[in-house]
Formats: sequence, structure tokens, C-alpha cells
Amino acid sequence: MTKIIPLNPLPIKMKINLENMPFPIYRKVLIPADINMDELHLIIQVAMGWENCHLYEFSDKKGKSKIRVQNDIDENDLWGNDAESFDAGELSLMEFLEHTDGKTFWYWYDFGDDWWHKISIQKATQKDLAEYYGDTPLCTEAAGLCPPEDCGGPWGFAQLVEAINEPKHPEYKNYREWLGIKGKKKIDFENVDVEEISDNLDLLWNEWVDEDED
Repeated sequence: MTKIIPLNPLPIKMKINLENMPFPIYRKVLIPADINMDELHLIIQVAMGWENCHLYEFSDKKGKSKIRVQNDIDENDLWGNDAESFDAGELSLMEFLEHTDGKTFWYWYDFGDDWWHKISIQKATQKDLAEYYGDTPLCTEAAGLCPPEDCGGPWGFAQLVEAINEPKHPEYKNYREWLGIKGKKKIDFENVDVEEISDNLDLLWNEWVDEDED
């Protein structure tokens, strides 16, 4: 009997949670299974709202990891770690998940500010699958605005959140000038547009398709 392979296989649903934040910041995203780890990095960048300015690493654990995945990894720089090291562009998502047994894993972005993202695999609901079209990444749920790049990690971001809407705070003016905020408009850090995130993911995916066709 011939096995029928669907043209568009079921996506993988991930919850990407940014740790140690003053309020919840996470994204739930449907991701095509047939991508590599560098592509997953770019999907996370767009979904969260980062600007792809720094180095990154995937690992099975936060410290004492058994597997480490980076872009253009330097084999001479194993940081005293016995973990297996892979180049993100050469390791598929499915191969990585085999190493982690499909369990929770970590995405570490910017080795200076130390943004740690805890990533868990979730079961896609019927509603998720009904909304998922083709093989384009889709954000189904989100909370919290992404911190600005180079704001000093979780501690610096907490200070920014405390100061940015409080005119009496000594750093109020400096933060608003740094972010280019004019007037006295308040920033709602907990308000995020799921549809806009999905639109940005769609733009990212279309860029990949265009590159493949060239």
C-alpha cells in the first residue's frame, strides 16, 4: 500500500519564553518542521522583536549542556564544555530535537546582555492548524514587548521599564532620548500585536523563498 505524504506536513508549535523579565514576555509560534537551526534563530528574532545584532546559541540545558549549536562555530572555542558542537546552518531542527528528546531547550542571545529564552514544544490545537496556511511560520499568541537591543540585559530592562513612564525618575529623560520617544506618550510594554508578528514572519519567509528562486 502506497504511503501518502502530505504536501504540507504538520508544523511544530513552540512557546518561546524570555526569562527573568519584569512581566511575561513570550511568543507561541507554529514553525515548519523542515528548517535548520539558523532558520529557527531568525524566526525567533522576528517573532520576539530582536534585531539580529549579536551572537546566539541553542543548547539542551542552561549550563552543563550536552549539545551546543551556534552559527559559524569555532571548534577551538569550546569554553571548557564537553558538549557536542554543531553549526546552526548544518543541523536541522528535527536532528536537534532528537538530541534533546523533544524536551525543553534554551536559546541564548547576546552573550553580553544574556537574554535567555526557554523554549518548549507544545501540542498544536485544531484552531492552530485551521489558521496555519502552507508552511509559513505563524504566531498564535504573544505577550509583552521585546526589550530594546543593548539595554543592559534583564536588570537594565527592568530599570528602563521603571523609568520610561515616570517623569520624576532620574533616568526618565535619558531613556526616552535614547529610544527616540518624543512628547509624554506612555509606553505600554505589555501590549503586543500578534497579527503584526505573523505579518513580519511572512515577510521573512517570502525573502527565503525569493532567495531560493534566484
